[in-house]
Amino acid sequence: MRRISIATGCMVAILSSPAVLAAAEMAPKRKPGLWEITTVAPVSGMTTIKTCVGQDDDIVRPADGDCTEPKVTPLNEGVTVDVVCTTKQGKQIISSTFTGDFETRYHATLKTTFEPPLGAIRRMGVKIDGKYLGADCPAGTGAAGQ
Repeated sequence: MRRISIATGCMVAILSSPAVLAAAEMAPKRKPGLWEITTVAPVSGMTTIKTCVGQDDDIVRPADGDCTEPKVTPLNEGVTVDVVCTTKQGKQIISSTFTGDFETRYHATLKTTFEPPLGAIRRMGVKIDGKYLGADCPAGTGAAGQ
């Protein structure tokens, strides 16, 4: 596994949480199990990790933040989810667009505004691709939302 920056770590934490679309008004939920998550961000370039997604995973909110309830807007294909979170570093305004079946794959585009800026970063965009690898989670893959 690779080390990742704090900003990318925040994004991975946001994205490493799960989802299967139950209804158009709900945030997406990924199928529990082992997922390969590839992120592309200006700060870190391309990063790929494997993470174990649990039943209570939350794909739209950082694990260490106090966040508003997600505002979900259905699209022709997928959904847009907006949340505002307060963390130790300050406020994060996160708008995410999700597509995919969340059983085998998904794609997300996140746009985050940091108040105050996180170092030199005020706004950041991240593209995420998730691919389901299976129900078994080998030791060392990390656990999201368990």
